[in-house]
Amino acid sequence: MARMRSPNFPSIPLEHATKAARTVWDKNRRAVIMREDAAKDIGYTAMSGRALSVLGALNQYGLLENVSKGQCRITKRAEDIFHGYPEDVKLTALHDAANAPSLYNDIYDRFEGHIPGENAVRSFLFQKGFTNEGVEKALKAFFETNRFLEIAGVSESYRPQAQGASESPPVQEREEEPRPMEIAVTPAPGAGKSGTLTFQRQGPLDFSLTSNGIALTGNTNSASDLRAFIERLKVLAAVLPDTAQDGSNDDS
Repeated sequence: MARMRSPNFPSIPLEHATKAARTVWDKNRRAVIMREDAAKDIGYTAMSGRALSVLGALNQYGLLENVSKGQCRITKRAEDIFHGYPEDVKLTALHDAANAPSLYNDIYDRFEGHIPGENAVRSFLFQKGFTNEGVEKALKAFFETNRFLEIAGVSESYRPQAQGASESPPVQEREEEPRPMEIAVTPAPGAGKSGTLTFQRQGPLDFSLTSNGIALTGNTNSASDLRAFIERLKVLAAVLPDTAQDGSNDDS
């Protein structure tokens, strides 16, 4: 009897895929390389089933593209996620990556652009022929991806609404906040020489990425606000280089 298999879906959430793609980009930029070498850059010693699954997820999110048989390269979309400028370039790239997998589009279409609860999505996946194991893995990847978008500041307004869906009311602008405190860090390679990349405001604490470093602003006495802010900083860390680059050296 043939083993039942679930329909195709990303094996890892977008945040993990972004980190894997960043590792490949740090070593190769957008050069065409062998898929086996991309797997090694991510940390696999051979083209195992797990390595193929992760590379496949990068393909589904549009972070890695196949160029010819056995060859691939990082996409422009991934590059925009790493150091897109201005703000909308990065946010749009994140949005497009999250909406690229066909399964995620099926879920958004089924629920008219909204993100329902786990039970509703679980029932939908069973209807599509997923196995018990496949359902749980797909649920984890889908909801963690949407959580990643929320923390990164990509709101649901970036997702195209289904036909007939009513538009959301406009969000009231927040009052101007005090001048931010700057903490100097070196921008990622290829980042703009000037200007400020500002993430969507969420809560009483906020940050922005400038050519001179990370700027923090706001105040709170709430532990939950602080924990949420720390999660947003973790997302920022996922798209910055692990080590600071010497800004005094010119790129070769």
